[in-house]
Amino acid sequence: MLHAVVLLIGDELLAGEVRDLNGPYFAEHLTACGFQVQAIQVLPDITEAIVQGVRHALGVCNLLVVCGGLGPTSDDRTTEAVVLALGRDLLLNGAQWERIRQIFASLRGQEPPPGNEKQATIPQGAEILHNALGTAPGYVTEEGDCIVAVLPGPPRENQPMFQTELLPWLERNRPGRSKQVTRVFRVFGLAESEVGSRLLPLEARYPNVRVGFQFHFPEILAKLRGTSNDPETLDRASDELKERLAPHVYGSGDAMLPAVLGRELSSRALRIVTAESCTGGLAAKLLTDTPGSSAWMEMGFVTYSNAAKEGILGVPAHLLQKHGAVSEAVVLAMLNGAFERSSADVGLAITGIAGPDGGTPEKPVGTVWIAWGGRGRLKTQTYRFGWDREYNRLISAWAAMYHLVQDVLAA
Repeated sequence: MLHAVVLLIGDELLAGEVRDLNGPYFAEHLTACGFQVQAIQVLPDITEAIVQGVRHALGVCNLLVVCGGLGPTSDDRTTEAVVLALGRDLLLNGAQWERIRQIFASLRGQEPPPGNEKQATIPQGAEILHNALGTAPGYVTEEGDCIVAVLPGPPRENQPMFQTELLPWLERNRPGRSKQVTRVFRVFGLAESEVGSRLLPLEARYPNVRVGFQFHFPEILAKLRGTSNDPETLDRASDELKERLAPHVYGSGDAMLPAVLGRELSSRALRIVTAESCTGGLAAKLLTDTPGSSAWMEMGFVTYSNAAKEGILGVPAHLLQKHGAVSEAVVLAMLNGAFERSSADVGLAITGIAGPDGGTPEKPVGTVWIAWGGRGRLKTQTYRFGWDREYNRLISAWAAMYHLVQDVLAA
């Protein structure tokens, strides 16, 4: 396994003035390229701190990615520190300096200020990584067994450079690396501890596969990490994971539950209607966030008050009086009323007490009734969620969509 370290340079990161978007990006893509990321470290714009960070990383990794501090101002000290750490000389790259001059001539009609010259100055022996979206080029060099790649800080510049410059360089100079493959399975309706317990035997059964978990409310992501050299083992582990977590694995990869439900509706030429109370249209919002939802989303009703439930969805007053708004009878009446007022084939309805107020001993905060299904074949489920208002609403919407996608798949 090849090891990588990422150094992020910038006082603004340490001060919390700028949100770090580079660390997660490089960690994800370096992992996919076959590197195990050992550390992501944020360093200040202090030359000695950067020198120490580079020297330490050289002894523990095969690839060091340094990001940031390549600008034209006095606090941009990364290249200065890199040459000190490597014991190299600084050289002006004539082609890059001419490129910078042409950029200034085109955009400003003038020569660049003196500070920009240092953006074309790189360590002796380094190769340029071209930057199509900014003045600062990156560069890559080798020091012993370690590759050192230095990239500018803005993500809109360094992420394209990573894909079009650094990765091809690695393929040319370090061919044949085994790539790490990560398969993500999306799980709903199980606690993280339960998912972990069910998957505990997998690593022993498949020694070349690592199992990982990520709490991503309101779902759990179960991850299998293997190598491109052994896809058969990863296939077997994936099949067993789905068996052990059935029926709670609703999908895999990047597609989240609303998109999965939309995909299944679209493939069957079905249209959906929603009727919501405590979620205030959140389920409809999540569904219509999905590109292409106009192909399968019919309409949504938000009936927060009892009067709205009666006047808009036709929920009988005697049901509200006898059972209360948060009840099986009312949630069924809401969904039936939505069907009567639409041409949808399937639907979902939600009514509950999101909190923080409004609960009673019989119906505490977090009590939610959900109905789902097609015309004439509705099902219901009650829950008592124990989260805050935001999470109670979100998990209620997800629970309704989860039940409906299972129902659609089983039909």
